[in-house]
Amino acid sequence: MADPADLAKTPFPLVLAHHFHRRSTGTLTVRTGPFLKRVYLKGGAAVFAASDDRNDRLGELLVRRDVLGLPDFLTASRSMVRGKRFGTVLVERGLLTPTQLVWAVKEQVKEIVFSLFPISAGSCHYTEGAAGEGEIITLSINTPELLRQGVSRMDSANGALEAFPDPALRLRLNRPAEEVMGLFVLDPKEAQVLFALQAGPCVSDLCSGTRLRHFDLLKFLWALKILGLLAVAAGSLPASPRSSDASAANLEADPGDFGVTEEDLKDLI
Repeated sequence: MADPADLAKTPFPLVLAHHFHRRSTGTLTVRTGPFLKRVYLKGGAAVFAASDDRNDRLGELLVRRDVLGLPDFLTASRSMVRGKRFGTVLVERGLLTPTQLVWAVKEQVKEIVFSLFPISAGSCHYTEGAAGEGEIITLSINTPELLRQGVSRMDSANGALEAFPDPALRLRLNRPAEEVMGLFVLDPKEAQVLFALQAGPCVSDLCSGTRLRHFDLLKFLWALKILGLLAVAAGSLPASPRSSDASAANLEADPGDFGVTEEDLKDLI
């Protein structure tokens, strides 16, 4: 993949998946309109994100989510001092517990990353190497699930349609469905699709048998494909493997959520 990546040709989900597979440690920097946003990677996993868009700030997120009341937000904002994080102020004032703060920062990171998925113009530059000491907070985030959720939120179907141009294409999971299930948080309809993929159906058969909206199905399949979990071919495909092999995607099963860990608390508080 060329660097910087042209987001008109290579959508951000593909860029993020590419570096996830490479287990990259570095920073993805995206200029979107007047704003600069960064996603920090460690061993391929997204561990933090930052943005100079005021709407992406922690306090604004908490007000939007109705977690923080307006009077508390305004009072905490006025008590800010240089060198202190807004989240730390909220904990000190008893407005959030440390565990709630970690949850909030993870939600902030997710929203910044999700905002990059639909960008259709601009560039994304990758810089190798860990960020400077003290510049970022390292969080434990399930990156395959982050990618799946980000793709599911997209309104554009262009990238996904290009990946599945023929209804006769055959699809097959590259790993056992049970292993893939452990990477995500799926609803019953998505889980049904996952197990149906073990039989190597064609796109049209999968569409006729699913309870998902076809647009949601398309995005789910695309997420599986860019994560290296789905094989696509014009002819017949062998059955899904019963156990992982060397050709399977280099993924590790996460707990399957964006929960708070002791390591997160140690880094953030």
